[in-house]
Amino acid sequence: MALSRGMCLLRPIRLSKGLTQDQLSILVFEKTGISMSRVMISQFENTRRPLSPEQMRAICLVMGCTEADLYEWPL
Repeated sequence: MALSRGMCLLRPIRLSKGLTQDQLSILVFEKTGISMSRVMISQFENTRRPLSPEQMRAICLVMGCTEADLYEWPL
């Protein structure tokens, strides 16, 4: 049995903070030095591209959430 990819919950978290993808990209770079384009953030949000551990930590730092908050895993 293959593992299923989790569903990324970044979009609802980002929207709850009132941020655009561009604003999130800028905040992540300013606070962590990690560069993420708006396109990358869109790919994360649509579960087309997985977050690396570094990207996940950077987003959590900016968004004030935990790594567990970013994904919903199927049972």
